[in-house]
Amino acid sequence: MQRFGWDRKNDAFVFVMKGNIPVHVSWTFAIPAVLPFLHEWSRRPQVALIHTAIFAALLFLSVFLHELAHVWAARRRGIGTQRIDLYLFGGTAWFKPGAASPYGWALIAVAGPLVNIVLAAGFAAAYYLLARPLLPVDPDGIFSSPPPRPDTLLEWTLWFGALVNAVLAILNLLPAFPLDGGAIARHLLAPRFGADTAVRIVGFCGVVLSILRFAVIVPAAVAGVLLWFPPSFRPNWRAFRAAGTKKPVPQHPA
Repeated sequence: MQRFGWDRKNDAFVFVMKGNIPVHVSWTFAIPAVLPFLHEWSRRPQVALIHTAIFAALLFLSVFLHELAHVWAARRRGIGTQRIDLYLFGGTAWFKPGAASPYGWALIAVAGPLVNIVLAAGFAAAYYLLARPLLPVDPDGIFSSPPPRPDTLLEWTLWFGALVNAVLAILNLLPAFPLDGGAIARHLLAPRFGADTAVRIVGFCGVVLSILRFAVIVPAAVAGVLLWFPPSFRPNWRAFRAAGTKKPVPQHPA
């Protein structure tokens, strides 16, 4: 098996981890790294390039470690991993068929957000240890540039690392599909209410959350910051209506 290379069919960079687990990094994974700084690109392109590169590295690290946590938790329960995908909307770990209790699958799902919580705490601790005063809040928003000094750029990086991981942890714990929180809720509710009812409950929560998220997306777009975050409406609406009975291979997006 080739250890790394470009997959022309899927437009993704592929590398193989230990254990022969292929990781597919789609070119679309770069889009969320660029979107928050589009407004800055028009004013300060050099600073925007630095911010985009830092944010891309932080996003890759955070999402990739999130997915590795799912893989580790699944391996502890004797479940292998087919592959890991990193793409526009985050990441997904695809698992091989395996036996695990509903609580076991819930633990596999919660492993990813737990890693992001630990990373957020680590970045925040490093920031407060290294930063002398707290970073001032620029009226342009949280994506504004720091003062042009090396130490403040480091502080900005640590602060943004904490922010990215905190956001990933919070979003992934929402009870909606296809987030980890949806998988956690479904597996915890299934023993009490049955699998179908559990799916519908999570689907209903996801529909509500997918509508409420526009209260953040629209004002951010008006302010010149393009954001997208889950959950999506369609998978939750289908789950709420119990559309489709075929169960997919267990997966846990970031």
